[in-house]
Amino acid sequence: MGKPCLILLGGAGWDARRRATSVALTAAAFGHPVTLALSGEPLRAWVEGRFDEGAPEVALAARVGSLREMVEEARRDLGVEVVACETELRLAGVDPAVARPSLDALRSLPDQWRAAGQGHVLSF
Repeated sequence: MGKPCLILLGGAGWDARRRATSVALTAAAFGHPVTLALSGEPLRAWVEGRFDEGAPEVALAARVGSLREMVEEARRDLGVEVVACETELRLAGVDPAVARPSLDALRSLPDQWRAAGQGHVLSF
């Protein structure tokens, strides 16, 4: 098994979500345990079912599929975890009770950091 990979996704916009999703899937496919930690607009978009919003026309021509479906498949088949901390939920204006069903865990940033151990930490 590869080193843990913590991907911090807080950048607004579809391209940041696409890059984080691509890296998460690639790392998981190579055997790394991956945690995708959401904050800000990506967190709101995930909880509200809008994670695919904002895809440019060129994405369709490039055959980029649904980011949400890619992440869900990676959760199911590769063990990718989608998490957020309660502080980020409050800052994003998201009720933790509403967010919990769409997340694998509510995990504090220190806990996310500890879980990454000697692995990789990437921010988008």
